[in-house]
Amino acid sequence: MAKIIFHIDINAFFAEAETLRDPTLKNKPIAVCSNKRGSVITTANYIARTYGVKSAMPLTEALKLCPALVVTGVHFELYEEISAKFIALCRKYSASVEVASIDECYLDVTETIKNYRRPLDLAMEIRRDIKNNIGLDVSIGIAPNRFLAKMASDMKKPRGTTVIRQKEVESKLWPLPIERMHGIGVKSAALLKELNILTVRDLALANISTIQPVFKRNAEMMIRRANGEDDSELEIESNVKSLSQSVTLSNATADYDEISIVLEKLCKELQQRCIAEGVFAQQVTLIVKDEFFQSNTRTLKLSFPTNDHKEFFENALLLFDANFSDVSVKLLGVGCSHFIFRDIISEQMKLF
Repeated sequence: MAKIIFHIDINAFFAEAETLRDPTLKNKPIAVCSNKRGSVITTANYIARTYGVKSAMPLTEALKLCPALVVTGVHFELYEEISAKFIALCRKYSASVEVASIDECYLDVTETIKNYRRPLDLAMEIRRDIKNNIGLDVSIGIAPNRFLAKMASDMKKPRGTTVIRQKEVESKLWPLPIERMHGIGVKSAALLKELNILTVRDLALANISTIQPVFKRNAEMMIRRANGEDDSELEIESNVKSLSQSVTLSNATADYDEISIVLEKLCKELQQRCIAEGVFAQQVTLIVKDEFFQSNTRTLKLSFPTNDHKEFFENALLLFDANFSDVSVKLLGVGCSHFIFRDIISEQMKLF
């Protein structure tokens, strides 16, 4: 039996979380970022997006496009709390859940689906469950592999459910402009267009030697994905031995300032999780996926146990500088492990 993978994505997560915090923001254009000079937009809701406001845009530019824009500030603890509820709800429907970032995850529902007449019935139940218990809307992509599931969930936003079967790749996937393909960054799209590869179909039918200069060792994989083929397994994380936070960027970037801002935000979220779990970490891990979604991790042992986001950020930045300074980053994550629990630390302090 072919696998059935769901990709579930909370629509405009941070902005919608702010609406839950303050219902008077509903139906207003919202931007989530710190209201300081030099700030960049973290997330904009769909109303703000109609004015051209988007993620990673300088706040000054966003306010010119939309003078009525409401800048909410950033409330990491709130986002982490809602994300934990979201993931917990998703785990009700599958034991195989990959947490892709704070607002999206993959579910292998191959077994679960046997209890439902159609995959859409399960998707509708999950959407209702999340809406009723959290108050947020999601988009769901349904496909036989994780790549197609991700592509499907991006097709109808907000509040969409899309199915892509293998036999529908030519009709649903191939007509898309090349920049809409998951894993294609701005730079790669520009290079492909120079080669007259304008659609996903063009890439699917391309000669591997033609695109080798663009994708290098990932050329064959990208052609396979353009044909709807992806045999990658879900990455199931055990939260017992480690904690991590990650985010998929809207566009791959090598901009150091942008990467630093995102990394610091992730470290603050990671601190909140450590506090909630009552743990101090002795090791930090940096996770970087490039524009082709090839994953690399680097780990650093800390000189003392900590749950301080400043310590996480400083050491994660050291790892980035030493290993990834020339990488165009699509996904950025930071994790910690080798825990000492709060109670043990307290006892040691008393003995001292």
